[in-house]
Amino acid sequence: MNNASNRPLAWLLLLVLSIIWGSSFVLMFEGLKMYSSTQLAAFRIGIAGLLFLPFGLINIFKVDKSDIKWFALSGVMGNFIPAFCFAYAQTYLQSSTAGALNALTPFFTLIAGIVLFSKTFNKYKIIGIVLGLIGALSLIINKAGGRIETHYEYGLIILISTLFYGINVNVIENKLSKYKPLYIASIPLSLIFFPSLICLIVFRFPFEQALNASFINSTIAIATLGIAGTGLSLILFNRLIQITNGLFASTVTYLMPVVSTLWGIYYHEPIGLIQIASLCLILLGILVVRKFN
Repeated sequence: MNNASNRPLAWLLLLVLSIIWGSSFVLMFEGLKMYSSTQLAAFRIGIAGLLFLPFGLINIFKVDKSDIKWFALSGVMGNFIPAFCFAYAQTYLQSSTAGALNALTPFFTLIAGIVLFSKTFNKYKIIGIVLGLIGALSLIINKAGGRIETHYEYGLIILISTLFYGINVNVIENKLSKYKPLYIASIPLSLIFFPSLICLIVFRFPFEQALNASFINSTIAIATLGIAGTGLSLILFNRLIQITNGLFASTVTYLMPVVSTLWGIYYHEPIGLIQIASLCLILLGILVVRKFN
């Protein structure tokens, strides 16, 4: 952390973000009841982009032109692609499993930092990474009740998304942290607003859908996901990176599985001992990485 006075704020931001993002999986679950995965993702990004479009159009002229490519990369890697990946994966995966796999973000944050930004590492970080990957693969392969998962590709899609998240965290920390959190949130979301608008047309957003209770509930869930889970939370996350570092900020995903699992229990999703053990293995690996960071 930058200084001791920032610690209470850092932990508060970490807690708030874990609740918001940990709940995003159940919001996707609700949204998928009436929308396809592609419609959900495009709507989620579109509404977040629309919310921040005025700020983005103003702020983009206040940043260095050479940094616009980093803002664009952050929008694509940190929001656009993962939104479609997570929505598609959750057409099959439980909310609790998706949330648990997302806990791998700190590992890929570390790996991306080493490979792309020449950060140092030690053997304990490698041990932690291996433990976390074993736990993640166990979650992907095994179902509750001891059955073997045959549709492991859905878990791998989330794994790829967490890799993108890890790259994005490093881009923000190393290339964009000199800017205000509002800049780092509004400019990327504004840049990906227009592709999301095209996607809404291509994937046939259900404008003609009758306004029944189920459709309204799904629409509210996705709108909440876009405004809070994508838009406003990015400002908080960017601020957290600025007052701590990318690796610490990415540990918000340590707490997200707890929130998503609680939601899974509320929705009566099957959770077995192997899922709990796999999650503990992921968390153990993360703790090893953090302790010897």
